[in-house]
Amino acid sequence: MAGIRPDSVPMPPALEHYWRMWNELELDAIRGHLELAVASNIVWADPLHYYVGKDSLEANVRVLRIDKPEYRFAIASEVDGHHLRYRYRWQMMRKHRVLMRGLDIVTLNADRLIERVDGFFG
Repeated sequence: MAGIRPDSVPMPPALEHYWRMWNELELDAIRGHLELAVASNIVWADPLHYYVGKDSLEANVRVLRIDKPEYRFAIASEVDGHHLRYRYRWQMMRKHRVLMRGLDIVTLNADRLIERVDGFFG
């Protein structure tokens, strides 16, 4: 069935909280988003970083929010997914200027929390 493309799927609540976490300016609120988004044993990997566990991911997000509070992150495509796996394009911006683009592949566990994020740049 060439040419058939799946429509965008609804964004799981865990992904919504995950993206709120990346844009959270109140450092004490980051953990609350994590609790609603990710499994305790989350694996988060991109070409520059590899974190295992909620505490490690939280520390990374806190450092980013402290060092670059003006940065914003957004999903820049439809969300495509099946069987608890999702993919989408994202972008990192500063003052409405796109600084970086990428692609995430996200896997949810049976509880519908994020257990793995594999990010790619470009």
